[in-house]
Amino acid sequence: MIVPTFTIISCVTAILNAGAKPVLVDMDPDTWNMTPEGISEAITSKTRAILIVHIYGLPVEMEPILELARAEGLKVIEDAAEAIGQECHGQPCGSFGDISTFSFYPNKHITTGEGGMILTDDEGLAGRCRGLRNLCFQPEKRFYHEEIGWNYRMTNLQAALGLAQLESLPNTLLRKREIGQLYERLLHDCEPLQFPLPSTSYAENLYWVFGVVLKVGSEELTLELTRQLGEAKIGTRPFFWPMHEQPVFHKMGLFREDSFPVAERLARTGFYLPSGVGTTDQQVKHVAEVLKGLL
Repeated sequence: MIVPTFTIISCVTAILNAGAKPVLVDMDPDTWNMTPEGISEAITSKTRAILIVHIYGLPVEMEPILELARAEGLKVIEDAAEAIGQECHGQPCGSFGDISTFSFYPNKHITTGEGGMILTDDEGLAGRCRGLRNLCFQPEKRFYHEEIGWNYRMTNLQAALGLAQLESLPNTLLRKREIGQLYERLLHDCEPLQFPLPSTSYAENLYWVFGVVLKVGSEELTLELTRQLGEAKIGTRPFFWPMHEQPVFHKMGLFREDSFPVAERLARTGFYLPSGVGTTDQQVKHVAEVLKGLL
């Protein structure tokens, strides 16, 4: 299964837990997402599926990837965890995959504390997912099991919390874009920094997080900069560390010879600034002022 190297580790562990082999691809240096060209180059006769991951609020360009998947007879799994409410070519993210997933982790646009949601138009696949999340109980013979499942049930309290937040999702998305655009205006003259693309031909950035990348820098310089921001009481988070450089996978004999320079650069020189929906304009201005001073 093809998957981006610049992503959260759960994407690769899910593939391994299913008994499949993850095949990694590098990222586009501007969008920070996987590309149709990279996916095409990674396809072999053994490829069965593509795991798409929308990164940091700007979606993957889906149309050419879907065309490629149809031509090659491949399934598409869409990870829209960071793209709740986002669209690509006017179509909602989470609606493209043969199966798609959302996350309700605390930093997502809708949260239930933990957990998530699976979407599919395939009734058979939906029924299988319902069974697997519920210990594989059978409707006709409840305590008789033909395969192993899990306890992935969401509680009613969590569901109620998520539904209540769904009502305010439009305001959440509006505020996230306001924060991202304010950072863009305040920091536009900072030459050392690369910013998220505000838009592409297929989507407007949702700014799930506001990430910045040092154009000329090193891991040490990035760590020092974020340390100084921390001393100024400004919290930052590092970018994803690439899957092909994870020690746990090297111990398993995976990805030892792989090299993906774009993802490696992003991991070493990228971090994101405070951009939670509760962040005020004054706080954004303070962060921008301190960052500019340090640069």
